[in-house]
Amino acid sequence: MSSRDQGDRSGNDITPVGVSASTRPKSFIDVVSIIEGYFLAEKDGNSLPSNLLTLKGKIIISEVGFKGAAVSGIISILLTPFCVGVLQKYIPIFGSYEFTLFDEAFAMALTISFALGYGLIIATIGKYYIGNLSKRAINWLMLGLSAACALKIVIAFVLYNMLYVLVLDPHRTARFLLKFRPHVSYGTLDRIYTILMEFKPILLTSANFVILTTLLMICVPWIFIYFSSRRTKKLIKREELWK
Repeated sequence: MSSRDQGDRSGNDITPVGVSASTRPKSFIDVVSIIEGYFLAEKDGNSLPSNLLTLKGKIIISEVGFKGAAVSGIISILLTPFCVGVLQKYIPIFGSYEFTLFDEAFAMALTISFALGYGLIIATIGKYYIGNLSKRAINWLMLGLSAACALKIVIAFVLYNMLYVLVLDPHRTARFLLKFRPHVSYGTLDRIYTILMEFKPILLTSANFVILTTLLMICVPWIFIYFSSRRTKKLIKREELWK
C-alpha cells in the first residue's frame, strides 16, 4: 500500500471514545458527544468492537438519562396539582377566579414543559440511531429515562394518595386546625378547612395526569428518534450514490 493511500486512510479514520472513568460523561452533552463519535465511525459501514461500550459504560450513560428525567419528574410532581386546580377552575393562576383559556393553557404549558422539553432534548440524538453501537448507547440512555419515569409514577401515586387518605382526612384535618383555635378565629379555620377538603379530589386527578405527562416524556423521544433515523439513513444512501 502506498504512503499516499495510507495517509488518505488515516485521514478518514475516526476513533470513537469509549465510556471510561477518565471520560465519564457528566451531562447530556457529554453523552451526545460519545454517541456522535460512534455514529461517525459506523455511518460508512465500519464495524466497531462491541466491548467498546462496556457494562460500566452502559450504566454511566443510563445514569445521565435517569438524573435528567428525575429532576424533571420532581418538578412535574410539584406543579401537577397546581395545573389540575387551574383546569378545574379551583386555583386562580393570576389572582382572579374569572378563568380564561389563556389561564388554562399557561398552567398546562408550565406543567408539561419540563417533561416534554427534556423529552425533546433527548430526541435530538435520533439522527444518530443508525449503527449497532450508536443504537445500544441510545437504548441505554432511554432505559435510564424510562426507569426514572416509572419511579416518578410510583412516587406521585404514593404521595398524592397519602395526602388524600392520611393528611387530608376530615377528622384529622379538623383536629389539627382546632389546635390553632386560641389564636385564629373559628370562621378563618372553617374557611381553611373548606379549602383543604375541596382540594382533595384534585390530588386523585393529578395522579392520572402524571401518567399522561410521563407517557409523553417516553413516547415523544422514540417518535422523533424513529423518524430522524429514517431521514439520516436516506441522506447516507444519497451520499453513497454520489460517491
